Amino acid sequence: MITKRLFSALFAAVMLLGMIAQGITPPAIGAQVPAVTPKNTAPAAAREIDWDELLPLDARERFAAAPPPAVHDYLGEGGMAAQQVMDFSINKTLEGSNIKIPGFIVPLDVGKDGLVTEFFLVPYFGACIHVPPPPPNQIVYVRMAKGVALDSIYEAYWITGRMKTTNKTTRLGAAAYQLDANKVEIYKY
Repeated sequence: MITKRLFSALFAAVMLLGMIAQGITPPAIGAQVPAVTPKNTAPAAAREIDWDELLPLDARERFAAAPPPAVHDYLGEGGMAAQQVMDFSINKTLEGSNIKIPGFIVPLDVGKDGLVTEFFLVPYFGACIHVPPPPPNQIVYVRMAKGVALDSIYEAYWITGRMKTTNKTTRLGAAAYQLDANKVEIYKY
C-alpha cells in the first residue's frame, strides 16, 4: 500500500519530470509567493491577505518571509525529516472571514478521479517536503467539495474561501487554520 508521504513524493517527481520534458524550469526550493499588492475590494469580495496577517499583531514584527534552509536530504532518504516548530498562535480576527491568499499546494488527498480535495496551502515552494514545514500558524488546511485538478504543484495559486481558526493535524504536519475553499486560480506573477 502506498503511503500519503510516498504518494506526495512520487507525485512531485512525476510533475517535475513533466515540467522538464516541456522545457519548464520549476521554482527553486523555498521560492516564495510574491507579496500581495493591496487593492480596493467591494464589501462582498474576498479580502486579499498575505502570510504575515495569519500571525497575531504582536508576532508580526518577528515575521520572516524567507523559508528556513533545508536540513535533510532530498525527501528525507538520507536522514530524519525536518521537524515542524509548533506555533499555534493565530490572528483570531480572521475567524469566519472570506479571504483570498496566495501559496503553494501540498496535496493530502487525491481521489480516484485525480482531483485534490484536501491540501495544505504553504507560503513557499518545497514546504513539507524539502525544508522544515512552516509552523502551524503559517499553514492553511484547505478542503474543497468538488476538488481541483492540479496542472502543477510548482505553480503558486490563489485560494479563496471562508477561514476558520481551527487546528488540523496530519502525518505531514499541523495547520492552525482551515479554509473551506470555493475558488482556486493560478497566481499570475
